[in-house]
Amino acid sequence: MVARQATWPRKFTRRGGRGHATPTRRAGGFTLLELILVLVLVSAVLALAAPSLRRFARARETTDAASHLLALTHLARSQAVAQAQVWRLNIDPEAATYWLTVQQAGAFVEPQSEYGRLFRFPAGVSVTVDGSETPDGMPYVQFYPDGRSDPATIELADPDGKALQVACPTLSERFRILSLPLEAGP
Repeated sequence: MVARQATWPRKFTRRGGRGHATPTRRAGGFTLLELILVLVLVSAVLALAAPSLRRFARARETTDAASHLLALTHLARSQAVAQAQVWRLNIDPEAATYWLTVQQAGAFVEPQSEYGRLFRFPAGVSVTVDGSETPDGMPYVQFYPDGRSDPATIELADPDGKALQVACPTLSERFRILSLPLEAGP
């Protein structure tokens, strides 16, 4: 006689009149009602969290833009020293753009690298620059072959009031990011 291995708990139902018992098994998984309930709960949580996630994403974009600006200042300083040329970080607050140029034969031209292109600040970010300006009023920061740079403060503010400064207070310091306190609402 062959022994059958039982699985517990085991339920039996009767089929027909001969007394044959066959086990019934419940299929694994979730019912439709359980799935709908979970979807409703997840939707409610996401609906409550969406506004704060949007604010977080906007603040993150501002922080990323400040980090990118900081990286370009470090690159411009390094290239100025390595190539013994004056480099310039140009900023157009009206167009929300910034780019690097290098001085060659007395004029500033775009460098022949991936950094010689136009970069954009995120939409909604306001930019103010406290530093040098060209004769036509375009703000810039200049980097010299001896490692110095123009002192400047570049402030980025998002629509929610979060503001960051990319600042270099003296000729010999490196640029760094400073966080500003949130502005009080009306």
